[in-house]
Amino acid sequence: MKHRTPGILLTALTVLGTLSAAVPDSTALPNPAATPPGARAAAATSAPAPAQVAVINGDFSDPAFTADTDTSQIKGWTVRYPYRYRGNVSGHPDKAPAILLRNRTTDDHTVSQRLRGVRAGAEVTVTFDDGFGGTASNCPSGQLTQGQPFTVQGEGGARQELRTEPQDRGWHLDRTYTFRASVHEPLLTFASTRSTGSWNCGPLIARVRATHVPPPVDKSVLKDRLPGPVAYKGNEAASPKTAADHCATGAQACVFQPEEQYSYRYYDTARTVGETYINCTRDTVRQDRPVAYGDQTLDSLSQSAGVDRLTNPQDNLRQQFTRGTAWRWTSTSERKITETIEPGEASWIEAQAARQRTEGWFVSTENDPDQQYRLHVTLDGPSLSLPDRIYQRTGPMTAAEKQRCRADRPSDTTPNGSDAPADSNERGQ
Repeated sequence: MKHRTPGILLTALTVLGTLSAAVPDSTALPNPAATPPGARAAAATSAPAPAQVAVINGDFSDPAFTADTDTSQIKGWTVRYPYRYRGNVSGHPDKAPAILLRNRTTDDHTVSQRLRGVRAGAEVTVTFDDGFGGTASNCPSGQLTQGQPFTVQGEGGARQELRTEPQDRGWHLDRTYTFRASVHEPLLTFASTRSTGSWNCGPLIARVRATHVPPPVDKSVLKDRLPGPVAYKGNEAASPKTAADHCATGAQACVFQPEEQYSYRYYDTARTVGETYINCTRDTVRQDRPVAYGDQTLDSLSQSAGVDRLTNPQDNLRQQFTRGTAWRWTSTSERKITETIEPGEASWIEAQAARQRTEGWFVSTENDPDQQYRLHVTLDGPSLSLPDRIYQRTGPMTAAEKQRCRADRPSDTTPNGSDAPADSNERGQ
């Protein structure tokens, strides 16, 4: 019996459309000859440059105030009873406003904010100024000479214990704290660790800034196991359903903002389409085979949270996503392939779908950051421009297929066996 070396006939199915600029082509490879070897080596070893994080109201100046002190709620920050000093009386060398880490009528001496745009896994560096605050007569003598204790912590990082400079030493400028974020938009918290005595004695914080080094793109996550959605309202965690329902209240309630760096195209795992044809004959078989298959979009909101808004073409959430990103929700393909199967071989068809993945945030259009909903989702769907792959595969039969090919032809029992002569002609009886 003749066997042919297994072969593959690749047929590329071109899908019409234009891919959004927010989805980079992961299949494009650089041309090594276009870059000098020394430059390639430097690019391979250099770490990515830190990017700025947009800390909301990092200088504590909003809302504006003209008195020496102010107790208004501070935009972008969560604090129970804020107490700010104007730049002229904070003692800061650059006359920057400052916030006191001691609250007047509560044991919660914290000031916190979620760092917008920071992803889980990012390395974040926070820079800030701190100084001795409050009225010296209200402070223990040890703090006057040793400084006031406080902590800083980013979600996912260790709590760092610090002290301001003593009362007569002024401000500590450009202090830094580094942590690795464990969640999207990690919470940054400053807290006074002194829990007794007068409230009017505590550290001052001013000029909060931050940078981050985003984590690399993880392309190992399967499309049917997308990371779960994340939702916030201001600095507080919210349920994905609550945020999605809010965005769905109106066509302009939210805007989808794709994360370009974490959107890419790829080829899915190949899967068998249709039946396997096994040639048990003694001749070569040539035939036309129809091939039909389809693909659809999967999203983390319905997959992990049971919220099926993105699956509904009429839902406002889906309309907001489509308005911000070019997308193909489903795909179908029908082709006719002429296959040739040698004797003793099997033939089958595999499809390798081209897909694209996009991550991003639905952000509500409120101007107040403390009331703003933010919902992070991941979608994975058929690619707009990367062609699917169709493989016609032939190869030797498996042991089970060979055994089946050797099976006897099914037939009714023959009355006269080879060991018994035929009877007289019964024709006409």
